Formats: sequence, C-alpha cells, structure tokens
Amino acid sequence: MVVAFQDVSQRRRLELMKDEFASTVSHELRTPLAALRASLGLIGSGALDSKPDKKKKMLEMALGNCDRLVRLVNDILDFDSGKKGKLPLRRQSVESFDLLRRAVGKAQVQASAARVSFRIDASPAPVLADEERILQVLHEMIANALKFSPPETTIRLAAQPFGENEVCFIVEDQGCGIAPEKLEHIFDGFQQGDASDTRAMGGTGLGLALCRGIIDQHSGRLWAESTLGQGSRFFFTLPAATAGSR
Repeated sequence: MVVAFQDVSQRRRLELMKDEFASTVSHELRTPLAALRASLGLIGSGALDSKPDKKKKMLEMALGNCDRLVRLVNDILDFDSGKKGKLPLRRQSVESFDLLRRAVGKAQVQASAARVSFRIDASPAPVLADEERILQVLHEMIANALKFSPPETTIRLAAQPFGENEVCFIVEDQGCGIAPEKLEHIFDGFQQGDASDTRAMGGTGLGLALCRGIIDQHSGRLWAESTLGQGSRFFFTLPAATAGSR
C-alpha cells in the first residue's frame, strides 16, 4: 500500500490571492470608470451647455479618473517588473534631505486637508539611487501614513547613516498601528493591514509590494515596526554615495 500526501496550503493561498486580486482590481477599475462614464455622459448629452462651471467640473472629474486608471495600470506593470527584478533604474548621487523635502512638498495639500503635519529630521547623507523611484517609495509610504493618521498628529520623516555604507530612511506616523500577525504580510502583493482597508481606504494593495521590489533592486532592505494604538514606523536602507558616485 502506498499513501501519498500533498500539501495544498500554498495552492490555496495562491488561489486566495488570485481571487483577492480580481476582486480588488475590478473594484478599483469600476469606480473611476463609472465616474468617467457619468461625467462624459452629462457633457455629451448637452445638459451642461448652459452651465459652464459645472461642465468644467465634470471635465476635471473625468481627467482625474483617467489619471487614476493610468496609475492603476502603471502599478500593476511596475509590480510585475519589480518581482522579476527588471525595473529600469538610473542611479546617481542624491542628498537624502532633498528626497524627503520633495516627497513632503508633493503631499502637503493632502496633509493640510487631513490636518496632519510633517517633521523632517535628516543629517547630511547622500545616497546612490534612482531619484524618481525612491520618491515613488516615499510617496507611497507618506500616502499610507496619511490614510491612517488622525487629525492634529505629525508624520516624521528621517534619514541617517546606518552601518558602514548605508543610509536608513524612516517614515513614522501616529496612527492606529498594525496588528503583529498582519505586519509580516503587508509587503505581499494585494495586501493591506486589513482586507477591509482596501475597500475603505481605496487602493490595490500593490504599493508596499512595489516599494519592496524597488528597494531590493537598490540592494537595500525594507521593513516595518508597529504598535497598536500608537502608530507605525517604516524603514528602508539605500547604499551611501561615495566620492565620485554618479
């Protein structure tokens, strides 16, 4: 008698991820497409011809939802390239403080609307990195921090030498925190701190997985620490730029 056992837990996990991907992406596609169709439908019907202000607002809404769809497609393509280690990178020496300052500047409008402030703590620490890709990582981390930060709190961004040849970046919020059992999964594709967060807060759950792919290609590390009810801290390291780095 021969008895064979097969562990199907990995297969079931992949099937669950596939189902979550289909559900999440269809939701993220359906919402802007519905708004886009409604906006263009009103404009096309001529119902707003005598209301130029509303017509302009509908056009702005349509353009905003087109941008949202483009970002969704780009995230999916970048995620796939990142998993294969094929994201194109243009590395050069760039000052850490400048990266943090630019990232904060781009998020200032959203932060003001949420009544959240920023604090930057950075010592001189140039890194060898693709500037736009690292800004993409910082934008994702800041956006996540803003989603879960209550009003009148502060998001802290820092950069400091780490070890012998690295610089460590930190994004720290004062939000609700992440449960320990979920912390290890937030960097998986199509995951957030809670499955319901994807629906409540929007997004595909690809952002942090894409961030990990970008940092991995820079030969750095990305991890997180969190305390429920007190906030979360995201860290990533990059190679320090040396004299003559380009």
